[in-house]
Amino acid sequence: MLALLISVTMAARDSVSRQLAAVDRQKRALAGPGGALQRQQSSVARQRVAAEEPQAEQPWSITAAASDVWGRATLTPNCPSLEWEQSKDRFEEAEEFNELPSGLLGAVASQESGLYPCAVSKAGATGLMQLMPATAAQFGVGNPFDPWQSLQGGGQFLKQLLQKYDGDLKLALGAYNAGPSRVDFYGGIPPFTETQSYVESVMSRMKQITASGSPVKP
Repeated sequence: MLALLISVTMAARDSVSRQLAAVDRQKRALAGPGGALQRQQSSVARQRVAAEEPQAEQPWSITAAASDVWGRATLTPNCPSLEWEQSKDRFEEAEEFNELPSGLLGAVASQESGLYPCAVSKAGATGLMQLMPATAAQFGVGNPFDPWQSLQGGGQFLKQLLQKYDGDLKLALGAYNAGPSRVDFYGGIPPFTETQSYVESVMSRMKQITASGSPVKP
């Protein structure tokens, strides 16, 4: 009987020893070189380093938020602005194609983006003509940061707005800035200081283009 009891006790001790040894091996596997825990920690460290590395600049990229030189709140453009003298023929062609008043597209583009093709507003409008994503998609603008795609999309949008408001340019501009639904709701230019100032500023820029050929800041 005593012998049986001793045998059972030794077997139990041996089982516990094996279990402890297995736990110790698992700990070493996790903590040792190449272990699962170390691999996870290394992966996290690599991801952190990659996230902190400066990313290569892409064409038409943007940087931190600020106000641009034209006074419109945008993310600071990280691209050169269009040279008006080199670009004005494209604006005139787009105006002729869309049957728009002379100087309108240059005035809107300079007001909207300061002629920066990569401008992005805090509201999410992008590109030369500051098209919202849904508007860009509506007029087939595949790359809103391509200035000529943006120009054509903005030209088509303005043409549509002028048709909607029977050629009333101020209502069309109010809708371009605040959205057609707000113009329809208020039955005229919305009573927002930004929108009213926008309409007057674009009209002034149009006159400036007609008088001097350049959309300088009023």
